[in-house]
Formats: sequence, C-alpha cells, structure tokens
Amino acid sequence: MSPSNASHAARPRSDELVPSRYAVQVGEIEVLVISDGVLPLPGEMLAHNADPAARKAWLKDMFLPPDAFDWALNVVVVSSGSQTILVDAGLGFDPNLHLPRAGQLNKRLEAAGVDLGSVTDLVLTHMHMDHVGGLLVDVV
Repeated sequence: MSPSNASHAARPRSDELVPSRYAVQVGEIEVLVISDGVLPLPGEMLAHNADPAARKAWLKDMFLPPDAFDWALNVVVVSSGSQTILVDAGLGFDPNLHLPRAGQLNKRLEAAGVDLGSVTDLVLTHMHMDHVGGLLVDVV
C-alpha cells in the first residue's frame, strides 16, 4: 500500500458490507487501521473489581448485554517511504479457538491491498495473544 492509494484502501470492496479499515494521512506517512475482528469476552472481565450490580446497570445504560461484550481487535499498518510497518500481528487464525468473528487480519490486509511480503518491520506493543497470535499460526 502506498499513500497514493490510501483513499481506495479505506473503501469497502464490492463483497464487503462495511469497511473493516480506515486510513489517515499524517504528513507523508500513511496510517491504516485494520480490524482483526472482535473477541467475545464475558461481561465479568469488564471492570472485574466493580460492584456487579453497578457494572450490570452501566452495561444496560450503554445498551450492551450484561453477559458478554465484543472486544475490538485492531492492528495498524504504517507506510513511510520504503518502509511498511505492521504494528501487532493480530490473533491469528486457529480453528481450534472457535472464534469465527476474530482472526480476520490476513484476509482484511489482502482486501486493503497490503501484501504481507511488503512488510519491512514488525512492532509488537505487548505479548497478549490478540497481538502476537498471527505470528504463531500458519497463514491461511
């Protein structure tokens, strides 16, 4: 991907209902945020030290279910000059995890016109599975 096709990268393809990415130009640097999907987490994981009744009321006020919520998984692709930097590697695709709405990074990178072979650098923000899992499984 290059800055010259940034506006195209953020548009959905004809087979996508909504874009799973958005692009921002910062000077000469192209920043592309790509969704790896969502990870369903139990409601108790959100503010686990809060009073359960207060958490349930807050979730209700936010029109969210009390038992689970969808945690957005995103990665960033930064293009500058000859460098293409991938910030985090997503969850990866492991069918044994049974997470049909997560681990979408490879196909969404492809839909955005980003070739994994063009990545020159990888930055890992931390070692949670949803940030490094894409390095631990075969590319599908």
